[in-house]
Amino acid sequence: MRKNITKIKSLVTYGGIFSGYSFRGKISADIDGKLQVIQLKDIENDYTEIGNECIFIKRHKVKDKYYLKQGDILFTSKGANNYAIVYNPKGDIESVASSAFFVLRIDREKAIPNYVAWYINQKKVQKYLESQATGTYTTNINRETIENISILLPSIEQQNKIAEIASLASKEQNLYTQLIENRSRLIQTQLLTTLKMNYDN
Repeated sequence: MRKNITKIKSLVTYGGIFSGYSFRGKISADIDGKLQVIQLKDIENDYTEIGNECIFIKRHKVKDKYYLKQGDILFTSKGANNYAIVYNPKGDIESVASSAFFVLRIDREKAIPNYVAWYINQKKVQKYLESQATGTYTTNINRETIENISILLPSIEQQNKIAEIASLASKEQNLYTQLIENRSRLIQTQLLTTLKMNYDN
């Protein structure tokens, strides 16, 4: 059977690859802000989750065209870790991504965002991105490089299955990591308590 290999640029909607919003200077939180700003520091658990500590700003500071939609892929374009994560809003929160990301808006009739993000994070694509990165101190991936990522595209049904299994595996890994960290903290606390008791006696 002939493999269906295509480019990212053929999977996005019209204008579906764009840079996150470029803020001038440091992004300052607004106590009355309703617009969430997702920055590189907010991506947690090995680039699989968006954390809960994002800052909020006033809506009018950013044009609507930068607002994220459910299923948008946030691609980390700056730095050594060029991973992708799918944006899934929590409740009715509106969000924008900072310029550290490219936003990929996938045509749902052609591909599943979770599958595309998963595929981008695989070693083969990561090696390609590494070979195309520019810059010395802080490397950068440009739009053309992202557009030309080759992706193996099975049926929508198969994409869904792969994405679901990958999501479960990621959640399992995160839980396992959390369990190890909690156990380590417990042991350290017990050792310090024992040391204190022996010292006090």
